[in-house]
Amino acid sequence: MRPMAQHILALTVRDLLASSYTTARQGEGICGIKCYAQDPIYTPVDRQVLGEAGFTILDDPRAFLEVDESSVVIAIAPDIPVRQIVADIARPAIMIWEKFAVTDTNSTDPVSPRVKQMLEEYIELLFPAEPEYFEDLAIYIRKGE
Repeated sequence: MRPMAQHILALTVRDLLASSYTTARQGEGICGIKCYAQDPIYTPVDRQVLGEAGFTILDDPRAFLEVDESSVVIAIAPDIPVRQIVADIARPAIMIWEKFAVTDTNSTDPVSPRVKQMLEEYIELLFPAEPEYFEDLAIYIRKGE
């Protein structure tokens, strides 16, 4: 159930961005907002269902290669160092992941000095509380130039 909640979150963020973009562009059609998903344990059924929901499923490491300055990265309880990889390749517009904690030493996605430096370029907002699926999350929004 938790992965499904994460995918619903991604689609909700996409829809919010699409509606904001459409409003800002005075009703022009929305195009170009893509949702990518990557997980080595996706089954063929997972891939089919997610594809029908609007996701493009990518194999490792393709999803990381899609991250750029206009991306929204959502990584909840990953089993790889997503934050460190992202810090090395891009500065996404928005990141949603576990709140930065100094005592993050047992995590598979620890905060390194590079990640700390990257996070200085962002404002941190607490994620609305939903402890069953999204515990200790924060939303990081890149500061304006």
